[in-house]
Amino acid sequence: MTACGGDAEVWRQRWLVATDGDLRLPVRGRPAAPQADRLPLPMQLPQRPRGFIGRATELAWLHTAGETPIVISGPVGVGKTGLALHHAYTQAAAMTNGQRYADLAAEHTDGAANPYGILDGFLRALGVPGEQMSSTLDHRVGLYRTLLAERRLLVLLDNVRDESQVRPLLTDSRTSTTLLVSRKRLLGLRDVRRLEVTPLPRADSTAMIAAALPPGAAAAPEDLDRLAQFCGDLPLALDIALRRIALRPPAGLGQTLDGWREHRDALGWLRIGDLSMQECLRSAYLTLSQPARILLHWLARTAAEDVSPLPTDDEELVDELVGAGILAHTQPDSTGLRLSPLVRAFALDIAGSMPRGLPAPAGAPRAEQWPRASRNSRRRVP
Repeated sequence: MTACGGDAEVWRQRWLVATDGDLRLPVRGRPAAPQADRLPLPMQLPQRPRGFIGRATELAWLHTAGETPIVISGPVGVGKTGLALHHAYTQAAAMTNGQRYADLAAEHTDGAANPYGILDGFLRALGVPGEQMSSTLDHRVGLYRTLLAERRLLVLLDNVRDESQVRPLLTDSRTSTTLLVSRKRLLGLRDVRRLEVTPLPRADSTAMIAAALPPGAAAAPEDLDRLAQFCGDLPLALDIALRRIALRPPAGLGQTLDGWREHRDALGWLRIGDLSMQECLRSAYLTLSQPARILLHWLARTAAEDVSPLPTDDEELVDELVGAGILAHTQPDSTGLRLSPLVRAFALDIAGSMPRGLPAPAGAPRAEQWPRASRNSRRRVP
């Protein structure tokens, strides 16, 4: 390579691809003997998201973000994981030492913020035998960071709840990339880049619907717009709705939407298998403090989708609702906030089962002056 004037790093990467990551040079005239106990490169990413549409601006930003750890945040159901996976698959070919993936919500259902179980799994996947891993946690963290600095790896940590879960797993590497997906912006982390994801533009929502409709399903442009509005332009809600439509015999989309409107149960329809928009919202709601829940109930009774300016001077409460994925910014880097139709329906449904007379948030009208929600409006389908 040197004699021919080649680029050392380019040919090193080609060698890694050709030898499945084996850097040993072969003996002259004979290829290197394979290691019987050498683990295959870990390819741990979940299934590639099919039918991914839109997010051109976000993908362009991710492509130029470099190797600094990236936090992808946004409200419930906005498609954070889908965006992260789509980007990860576009980068997979360049990550010649494989990919690592961990769902921190699945790993820590007991609520404990302990990243070390994931760390041990990553080290074993990188070929470190169990007997060679020190019992000292700091030593294992240092070993993990050393390995990432020497390899080209992509690490995706999904459903991050707080900074303490991932801080030991972050590293300064010029060759590896770490993606963090969270409803929160994880502002306590230093030296990371942040991308906030908002609901899809309406044109992308309708394009997603049109591409996924089963053959023979008639769909007028206004019906595509109605379904996008029904789902709040949230990719998770759209995905669930389109799966339900696919299970039905070929019928007009307008007819299906009329049936959903007649039942007036938006969140009840957005459930299929173990996917439920209502349960996703419930998991976010349960993380809220009582004052934040009161503010949410008050906002749900207002008429406007754009809730700015908020009727409170308590910035911590607003940050709590944004961090839980309940409120979303109207645009990236915007101070405007919106409450999606599905979040509103969920909050009204919850409020309908609670005793009346809740105090209003500071600075808001008294509770008896709140706009009243009828029984039907709690679950009203747009």
